[in-house]
Amino acid sequence: MADSAQVQCPTPTERKRLMNGLSQTPARAARFLLGQILVRRQGARVHAVRIVETEAYLGADDAAAHSFRGRTARTEPIWGDPGTLYVYFIYGMYYCLNIVVEPKGAPGCVLIRAAEPGEGSSLDRSACSGPGRLCRALGIDTRLSGRSALDATSGLYLREGAAPRRIGVSPRVGIRHSAELPLRFYDASSDVVSRGPAAIKRVRKRRS
Repeated sequence: MADSAQVQCPTPTERKRLMNGLSQTPARAARFLLGQILVRRQGARVHAVRIVETEAYLGADDAAAHSFRGRTARTEPIWGDPGTLYVYFIYGMYYCLNIVVEPKGAPGCVLIRAAEPGEGSSLDRSACSGPGRLCRALGIDTRLSGRSALDATSGLYLREGAAPRRIGVSPRVGIRHSAELPLRFYDASSDVVSRGPAAIKRVRKRRS
Protein backbone atom coordinates (compact mmCIF):
# COMPACT_ATOMS: atom_id res chain seq x y z
CA MET A 1 0.00 0.00 0.00
CA ALA A 2 1.28 3.50 -0.83
CA ASP A 3 2.38 5.80 2.00
CA SER A 4 -0.75 7.77 2.96
CA ALA A 5 1.23 11.00 3.33
CA GLN A 6 2.66 10.71 -0.17
CA VAL A 7 -0.65 10.20 -1.94
CA GLN A 8 -2.52 13.14 -0.44
CA CYS A 9 -3.41 16.06 -2.71
CA PRO A 10 -0.55 18.59 -2.99
CA THR A 11 -1.05 21.78 -1.01
CA PRO A 12 -1.32 25.08 -2.95
CA THR A 13 2.22 25.98 -1.84
CA GLU A 14 3.60 22.62 -2.96
CA ARG A 15 1.75 22.91 -6.25
CA LYS A 16 3.32 26.33 -6.82
CA ARG A 17 6.83 24.97 -6.19
CA LEU A 18 6.20 22.09 -8.60
CA MET A 19 4.87 24.50 -11.23
CA ASN A 20 7.97 26.68 -10.86
CA GLY A 21 10.25 23.65 -11.27
CA LEU A 22 8.42 22.51 -14.39
CA SER A 23 8.43 26.01 -15.93
CA GLN A 24 12.18 25.77 -16.58
CA THR A 25 13.99 24.64 -19.72
CA PRO A 26 13.57 20.91 -20.50
CA ALA A 27 17.07 19.98 -19.28
CA ARG A 28 16.60 21.79 -15.97
CA ALA A 29 13.07 20.47 -15.53
CA ALA A 30 14.30 16.91 -16.24
CA ARG A 31 16.78 17.27 -13.37
CA PHE A 32 14.10 18.82 -11.17
CA LEU A 33 11.77 15.86 -11.71
CA LEU A 34 14.30 13.38 -10.35
CA GLY A 35 13.21 12.43 -6.85
CA GLN A 36 9.67 13.77 -7.20
CA ILE A 37 6.82 11.40 -6.40
CA LEU A 38 4.39 10.27 -9.09
CA VAL A 39 1.02 9.14 -7.70
CA ARG A 40 -1.39 6.98 -9.67
CA ARG A 41 -4.99 6.60 -8.45
CA GLN A 42 -7.41 4.16 -10.04
CA GLY A 43 -10.39 3.82 -7.74
CA ALA A 44 -9.20 2.13 -4.56
CA ARG A 45 -5.87 1.23 -6.18
CA VAL A 46 -3.12 3.76 -5.40
CA HIS A 47 0.60 3.63 -6.20
CA ALA A 48 3.30 6.16 -5.34
CA VAL A 49 6.65 5.89 -7.15
CA ARG A 50 9.78 8.05 -6.97
CA ILE A 51 11.08 9.26 -10.35
CA VAL A 52 14.71 8.18 -10.89
CA GLU A 53 15.28 8.60 -14.65
CA THR A 54 14.20 11.24 -17.16
CA GLU A 55 15.00 12.47 -20.68
CA ALA A 56 14.62 16.04 -21.90
CA TYR A 57 13.12 16.91 -25.30
CA LEU A 58 13.78 20.45 -26.46
CA GLY A 59 10.81 21.34 -28.59
CA ALA A 60 10.47 22.45 -32.20
CA ASP A 61 14.25 22.54 -32.84
CA ASP A 62 14.88 19.03 -31.50
CA ALA A 63 14.66 16.44 -34.29
CA ALA A 64 13.95 13.70 -31.74
CA ALA A 65 10.97 15.55 -30.23
CA HIS A 66 7.39 14.86 -31.29
CA SER A 67 6.88 18.62 -31.61
CA PHE A 68 9.56 18.81 -34.34
CA ARG A 69 7.01 18.22 -37.13
CA GLY A 70 4.47 20.65 -35.75
CA ARG A 71 1.16 20.43 -33.94
CA THR A 72 -1.19 17.51 -34.48
CA ALA A 73 -4.20 16.23 -32.59
CA ARG A 74 -1.92 13.74 -30.82
CA THR A 75 0.85 16.20 -29.88
CA GLU A 76 -1.37 19.17 -28.95
CA PRO A 77 -0.86 18.64 -25.17
CA ILE A 78 2.87 19.45 -25.57
CA TRP A 79 1.97 23.12 -26.09
CA GLY A 80 -0.06 23.20 -22.87
CA ASP A 81 0.65 24.46 -19.37
CA PRO A 82 3.65 23.14 -17.43
CA GLY A 83 2.61 19.86 -15.83
CA THR A 84 0.33 18.77 -18.68
CA LEU A 85 0.56 15.03 -19.31
CA TYR A 86 1.49 13.82 -22.79
CA VAL A 87 1.09 10.08 -23.34
CA TYR A 88 1.71 8.32 -26.63
CA PHE A 89 1.61 4.75 -27.95
CA ILE A 90 4.76 3.49 -29.65
CA TYR A 91 5.70 0.49 -31.82
CA GLY A 92 2.16 -0.82 -31.39
CA MET A 93 3.25 -2.25 -28.05
CA TYR A 94 3.52 0.22 -25.15
CA TYR A 95 2.79 3.68 -23.83
CA CYS A 96 5.24 6.40 -22.81
CA LEU A 97 4.60 9.14 -20.24
CA ASN A 98 5.85 12.69 -20.72
CA ILE A 99 5.35 15.79 -18.58
CA VAL A 100 5.16 19.13 -20.37
CA VAL A 101 7.65 21.77 -19.18
CA GLU A 102 8.55 25.39 -19.99
CA PRO A 103 5.88 28.15 -20.07
CA LYS A 104 2.66 27.48 -21.98
CA GLY A 105 3.16 27.60 -25.75
CA ALA A 106 6.80 26.42 -25.64
CA PRO A 107 6.75 22.72 -26.62
CA GLY A 108 9.35 21.27 -24.26
CA CYS A 109 8.66 18.03 -22.44
CA VAL A 110 10.34 15.39 -20.29
CA LEU A 111 10.00 11.63 -20.76
CA ILE A 112 9.70 9.70 -17.50
CA ARG A 113 11.93 6.67 -18.06
CA ALA A 114 11.97 4.95 -14.66
CA ALA A 115 10.73 5.16 -11.08
CA GLU A 116 11.11 3.33 -7.77
CA PRO A 117 8.01 1.96 -6.00
CA GLY A 118 7.69 3.19 -2.43
CA GLU A 119 8.17 0.98 0.62
CA GLY A 120 5.24 -1.35 1.15
CA SER A 121 4.18 -1.06 -2.50
CA SER A 122 2.61 -4.12 -4.12
CA LEU A 123 4.74 -3.40 -7.20
CA ASP A 124 7.95 -5.31 -7.79
CA ARG A 125 11.13 -3.28 -7.31
CA SER A 126 11.83 -3.21 -11.06
CA ALA A 127 8.21 -2.86 -12.21
CA CYS A 128 8.75 0.75 -13.37
CA SER A 129 12.25 0.32 -14.84
CA GLY A 130 11.81 1.64 -18.38
CA PRO A 131 9.14 3.92 -19.90
CA GLY A 132 6.95 1.11 -21.23
CA ARG A 133 7.15 -0.92 -18.01
CA LEU A 134 6.31 2.17 -15.95
CA CYS A 135 3.15 2.85 -17.93
CA ARG A 136 2.09 -0.79 -17.83
CA ALA A 137 2.64 -1.06 -14.06
CA LEU A 138 0.72 2.15 -13.33
CA GLY A 139 -2.06 1.64 -15.86
CA ILE A 140 -1.13 4.72 -17.88
CA ASP A 141 -2.48 5.14 -21.41
CA THR A 142 -3.49 7.89 -23.85
CA ARG A 143 -6.71 8.59 -21.95
CA LEU A 144 -4.57 10.58 -19.51
CA SER A 145 -2.98 12.71 -22.25
CA GLY A 146 -3.93 16.37 -21.83
CA ARG A 147 -4.66 16.13 -18.10
CA SER A 148 -2.47 17.85 -15.51
CA ALA A 149 0.11 16.28 -13.20
CA LEU A 150 -0.59 19.18 -10.81
CA ASP A 151 -4.27 18.25 -10.40
CA ALA A 152 -4.96 15.37 -8.02
CA THR A 153 -8.33 14.71 -9.70
CA SER A 154 -6.53 13.71 -12.91
CA GLY A 155 -5.69 10.28 -11.51
CA LEU A 156 -1.94 10.82 -12.10
CA TYR A 157 -0.22 13.64 -10.25
CA LEU A 158 3.04 14.82 -8.68
CA ARG A 159 4.06 15.25 -5.06
CA GLU A 160 7.37 16.63 -3.83
CA GLY A 161 10.07 14.11 -3.01
CA ALA A 162 13.77 13.94 -2.10
CA ALA A 163 16.26 14.97 -4.77
CA PRO A 164 19.09 12.52 -5.59
CA ARG A 165 22.44 13.04 -3.91
CA ARG A 166 24.16 12.54 -7.26
CA ILE A 167 22.74 12.89 -10.78
CA GLY A 168 24.12 10.88 -13.68
CA VAL A 169 24.04 12.28 -17.22
CA SER A 170 24.23 10.48 -20.56
CA PRO A 171 23.02 10.76 -24.17
CA ARG A 172 19.40 9.84 -24.74
CA VAL A 173 18.77 6.22 -25.64
CA GLY A 174 16.53 4.44 -28.13
CA ILE A 175 16.36 7.34 -30.62
CA ARG A 176 17.95 8.02 -34.02
CA HIS A 177 17.96 11.82 -34.24
CA SER A 178 20.10 14.07 -32.03
CA ALA A 179 21.04 10.95 -30.09
CA GLU A 180 24.39 12.38 -29.01
CA LEU A 181 22.92 15.14 -26.83
CA PRO A 182 23.52 14.59 -23.07
CA LEU A 183 19.87 14.93 -22.10
CA ARG A 184 19.21 11.75 -20.10
CA PHE A 185 19.37 12.23 -16.34
CA TYR A 186 19.18 9.63 -13.59
CA ASP A 187 19.63 9.05 -9.88
CA ALA A 188 23.14 7.59 -9.80
CA SER A 189 22.31 5.67 -6.61
CA SER A 190 19.21 3.94 -7.97
CA ASP A 191 19.29 0.27 -8.95
CA VAL A 192 16.21 0.48 -11.19
CA VAL A 193 17.26 2.95 -13.88
CA SER A 194 16.59 1.48 -17.32
CA ARG A 195 20.15 1.85 -18.56
CA GLY A 196 23.14 1.66 -16.22
CA PRO A 197 26.64 3.04 -16.98
CA ALA A 198 27.79 -0.22 -18.60
CA ALA A 199 24.83 -0.25 -20.98
CA ILE A 200 25.44 3.38 -21.93
CA LYS A 201 29.06 2.60 -22.80
CA ARG A 202 27.90 -0.22 -25.09
CA VAL A 203 25.44 2.11 -26.84
CA ARG A 204 28.18 4.70 -27.41
CA LYS A 205 30.55 2.05 -28.77
CA ARG A 206 27.96 0.81 -31.28
CA ARG A 207 27.42 4.37 -32.53
CA SER A 208 31.12 5.22 -32.87
